[in-house]
Amino acid sequence: MMRNIIFICLIAVFFFIFLFSGSFCQADDRARDRATLRGIQSIIVKVHSLEAEWQAELAKVGLSEDNLESSIEQQLQKAGIQVLDEEASSQSAFEGILNVRLKFSDPEPAKKQFPADDTSGDIIEKVDVKKRYIYAIRLNLRQLVSLKRDPSAEAFSITWQAESVGMRRLALIKDDIKSLVDVFIEAYISENPNSIKR
Repeated sequence: MMRNIIFICLIAVFFFIFLFSGSFCQADDRARDRATLRGIQSIIVKVHSLEAEWQAELAKVGLSEDNLESSIEQQLQKAGIQVLDEEASSQSAFEGILNVRLKFSDPEPAKKQFPADDTSGDIIEKVDVKKRYIYAIRLNLRQLVSLKRDPSAEAFSITWQAESVGMRRLALIKDDIKSLVDVFIEAYISENPNSIKR
């Protein structure tokens, strides 16, 4: 009985935090996970394909793939972390790939239709910029790893990740992406304090 009460209280607390904060961020940022960042000398940023139906709408608020990739690269460089273009990558053990994945759900239509005037019958479509969207952001670092039982077997694997879910306006989702990148920067610098180039 006591366990049920505690469980219900924890769910209620989580619900209110989520409801009033607008977003919830979680990182696999244990010492074991952070330690996997040690020795990485450069980062490649990859923003994975956004669903086609969202691309035009997201581009209007600066959330296009190219814009996001560029702003994340600048954020990392400003923190002193070396960033490589994917083409310049040698896929060595000293490089990490920072993947960003975004998923959106539309609880209501963002486009509102208004008649242009009474005579023409034309319709004007306008995007509601204050509309809130349900979203999930996953930021993870993949790097070349080998199996302990067979060191010759190598593969790229996720060794560190952070995620955020919430319901906010599109323009504010950029802040959550920036916050997740800040979590990565803090974790990276804690493991590589001497490799930061300022």
